[in-house]
Amino acid sequence: MELAAIILSILSLLLAIISFVVSFKSQRLQNRVNIIELKLKQYELDAKEKEQQKVPLVEARIVHVIKNEYKIKVWNSGNGIARSVSALWEPTDGIIFLDGNKMPFEFLEPQKGFELSIHTYYGAAGKLCITTEWEDETGKKHTKSQWCDM
Repeated sequence: MELAAIILSILSLLLAIISFVVSFKSQRLQNRVNIIELKLKQYELDAKEKEQQKVPLVEARIVHVIKNEYKIKVWNSGNGIARSVSALWEPTDGIIFLDGNKMPFEFLEPQKGFELSIHTYYGAAGKLCITTEWEDETGKKHTKSQWCDM
C-alpha cells in the first residue's frame, strides 16, 4: 500500500509540474500576442493620424467691404499644403470679377489664404455658389462647393 501511495504521489507531482510548465508557456505566448496587438493598434492609429494631418481643405466665404464691393476670402482650413488652388462660380449678371490673374494660386499653406475682389451692380444675385478646386501633395484633385450669401 505504501508503494502505491508513493507512486500515485509521484505521478500527481509529475502531472502538476507538466501542467505548470504548459501553463507558463501559454501565458508567455499570450503576453507576446498582447504586445504585438498593442503595437499593431498603435501603428494603425499613427498611420490614420498621419493621413489626417496632411489633408488640405480649401474653403471660401464672401465678405462685404463697402457698397457694391465684396471680397471672396479663400483659405486652407486643413492641415496639408494645397496646390493649384482656384475658386470658380457660374457667371451671373451683376457681378464683375477683378482679380483673375491670382488663380490658380500655386500653393496654399495650412491656415493661410488669399482674397479676390468682386463688384456688384443692379441685378446681382443675393447668393453665389463658389466651387473651390485644389490638389493635395500627392496630386489628387479635390473640389468643394459652397453657397455664400452677399
